[in-house]
Amino acid sequence: MKFKEKDTPNTVTRKTVKAMAAKLGFNETQLINYALAKLREDVLPTLPEDAPELSAKAMKAIRARHGHLEAEYEPTSSLIQGL
Repeated sequence: MKFKEKDTPNTVTRKTVKAMAAKLGFNETQLINYALAKLREDVLPTLPEDAPELSAKAMKAIRARHGHLEAEYEPTSSLIQGL
């Protein structure tokens, strides 16, 4: 990746990337992947804006089939497991 010599609204310097990575406890690659994943959410939403909410019946069917996965879910304060 090529960095700019000066921070602007659309660019960053390597110094800024290093500072952000250090603040978040990431290395530079992890920081760039994290930033791109966040941008992806804005640019490529997973569902269309006009997608309807799932009905209670649909949610019940999903939980009947995949409810066991909820029991296995363990929240973590780390965005990347093991950090």
